[in-house]
Amino acid sequence: MKNTKNLSVLLLMLTLILTACGNSNNNSAATASPSSEPTTAATSTAETSAAPAAGVFKDGVYKAEYDRNDVRNWKAYVEVTVTGGKIEKAYYDYINEAGELRSKNEAYIKGFSEANKFTPREAFDKLGQELVTSQDAAKVDAVSGATHSSRNFNELAAAALIKAEAGDTATAIVPLYEDGTYKVAADTFDDHGWKPQIDLEIKDHKIASVQFDYVNEAGKLKTEDADYKTAMEAKNKTYPAKYTEELEKQLVEKQSIGSVDAVSGATTSSNNFKALVEYALDDLAEIGDTKPAAIKIEE
Repeated sequence: MKNTKNLSVLLLMLTLILTACGNSNNNSAATASPSSEPTTAATSTAETSAAPAAGVFKDGVYKAEYDRNDVRNWKAYVEVTVTGGKIEKAYYDYINEAGELRSKNEAYIKGFSEANKFTPREAFDKLGQELVTSQDAAKVDAVSGATHSSRNFNELAAAALIKAEAGDTATAIVPLYEDGTYKVAADTFDDHGWKPQIDLEIKDHKIASVQFDYVNEAGKLKTEDADYKTAMEAKNKTYPAKYTEELEKQLVEKQSIGSVDAVSGATTSSNNFKALVEYALDDLAEIGDTKPAAIKIEE
């Protein structure tokens, strides 16, 4: 009887032990299962965010150009080809009103090549290749000897790529000049004690106004010098207040310094006006630099 009771107790204990083990395993499984799903999901999210996008740009050919010719009567443009969501090639050049490309202009090629030991086409192609490599206009380095062209390329390429992101193949028109007032003067007074200067205003990306005059060391303006007016008018049939107004009016009306004609009897001043305006537009207005500038003018 005692043996039977002991056996019963032993069987009961064994049953309890097995039951406890079963519950422990079930609890472990139940605990592990919820924690494993978020881990898997988190890993998948991390992998997705780290992977590069299938294609930031939409396939197509995208063009960007400036809204006007520059001071040398060339208009820069870029064409970017996107294939498979990536920039496949980029062509860059300038074109004039006659349809001639700067990279094929013999005079420009000669001068550029002599100064830089490589051709304009080689410089432009290098910029295009860097864009293909970097896939980012902001990461394209300037080509030594072609800093201005490099700057234009970066701006136009960026505009073309904005179009590429949207898949819009309409040509992007980029304003060449930034709004602002630009002041340029000669760095020294001439042999007669005068220094030419201009204040040029760009508004809505157009030449809105320009004031041209000369100033002496005392701060007096040539257009207000009555004695100078009398002497010049008698000899040249024009005078400062007259020829400066004629030059100013031409520039605002024609919107191109290359189209401004010299005023008869004021050839030197016409040339000075042209030099000052070219610098104001080419070196200041294109980048929105409104700091006053002083330049050397050859008499």
